[in-house]
Amino acid sequence: MIMKKTIVKFLAAAFFVACATVSNAQDVCKSNPLQCKILEDTANVKMVLITLKPGEKLVTHTHPWNFGYVLKGGLYKWTYTDGKTESAQMKEGDHFAGAPEGTHHSWNGGNTTIQFVLYEKQD
Repeated sequence: MIMKKTIVKFLAAAFFVACATVSNAQDVCKSNPLQCKILEDTANVKMVLITLKPGEKLVTHTHPWNFGYVLKGGLYKWTYTDGKTESAQMKEGDHFAGAPEGTHHSWNGGNTTIQFVLYEKQD
């Protein structure tokens, strides 16, 4: 487990070193304090633990450059303000990375608890 954590931290650091300037974002943890636990908040990177029970939602938020690692998988869905909806069947051990995202809300569309570590590049 320590090796996994070290690898994930290294990958996240490498990802953010390569990233350019980020857009201003509505902080996911400030918008969703019950589902989001800040694990680390440095000058350049915020690492948070997101936990969503079945049917649980994250209210409207945005993201700067980000990278994540799935601890507990499930069906994750999100809808943008323009009405476009997307989904992903996340599995334990999956990872993801993305450019800054526009305003959206997301939720657990499945019947298992979803949990992932999200790293966000800070201004």
